[in-house]
Amino acid sequence: MSRKLSRAIGVALAAAMMAGAPAMQAQPVIGGQAGVRPMSPIVRVLPPVPVWNGTPDGPKDWPAAIPAGTPELWEHDGAWLFNVSVPTYTPYLPDPTKATGAAVIVAPGGGFRFLSMTSEGTQVAQWLAEHGIAAFVLKYRTTYRRPGEAIEAHRQRNQASFPNGLGGAAGAADGIEALRQIRARAAEYGIDPQRVGAVGFSAGGHVSGMMAIDPDPAKRANFSGLIYGMPFLWPLPPLPAANLPYPPGTPAEPWLRPAPTPAPGALPPIFMAGAQDDAIAGVGFTRFQTALAGAGYLPEVHLYQRGGHGFGMRQQNLTTDHWIEEFYWWIAANGFLSAKPAPTK
Repeated sequence: MSRKLSRAIGVALAAAMMAGAPAMQAQPVIGGQAGVRPMSPIVRVLPPVPVWNGTPDGPKDWPAAIPAGTPELWEHDGAWLFNVSVPTYTPYLPDPTKATGAAVIVAPGGGFRFLSMTSEGTQVAQWLAEHGIAAFVLKYRTTYRRPGEAIEAHRQRNQASFPNGLGGAAGAADGIEALRQIRARAAEYGIDPQRVGAVGFSAGGHVSGMMAIDPDPAKRANFSGLIYGMPFLWPLPPLPAANLPYPPGTPAEPWLRPAPTPAPGALPPIFMAGAQDDAIAGVGFTRFQTALAGAGYLPEVHLYQRGGHGFGMRQQNLTTDHWIEEFYWWIAANGFLSAKPAPTK
């Protein structure tokens, strides 16, 4: 798949697909306007699915809620979506002959103010589906952008008004509910409900991060990718220990100890990728990595020499261009591309 920045985004569907014709494929509309880009013939895009049945659940009296009737707003050449109040997920399904049964929920970034739907959404989903992994682009709730408010003014107001992850509280709830729904419909999507992960970018990393550290293990994703993002909470909630304590008498020297025993309720495997010159999320990214290590986890961490913030699927002729291949290899190395053997009786 070409990874040049494209304006095509999966936000609308062809009428035939909406009618449920299985042999046809939806065509994304460019920025909500006329014009379409054909998808890969080995990827099938289904209509968006509402995350909630009725009024969205989540944080009560959320101060960033969007007033009823506010239309969504596309900007930045149709790549950024503002004022999302009705969360959905859009399935990108691989050719059944290539499908691995694994799935990934894709959470775009945008500072909780908008969603970067192209380079951190639809392009990621298409790449994964082309490589046999079902992908679900999550359109989660964003904070309210007032009529006529400039993008920079919106950013400054959000930064002052919604500290410590408050702006992403609704998005995290949307991600956890989307995960529940997708698992419930696993047979329909041709996936294994116990091989459903998440990947999030910047603010979307808060969504995928909260899906990894939810207090209820049953609500967690089976694996999580954090791309220049992490739970935007400080202090972090206590993380469950990765391993059980060693029994008395275990040698103090790490090289003499036996392999640790994973603790019940331990977090799922976590993949982290970011650039060392990221001035926006770099400090929080490293802080979350340190917290994971302190609880005994060994996250896969890629700290690229350069790349800045928000590289997504953009090609920059840097090593950041290959994060998605490394994410794929990591998913495979952790055994999520093949079915788990049935437990012996």
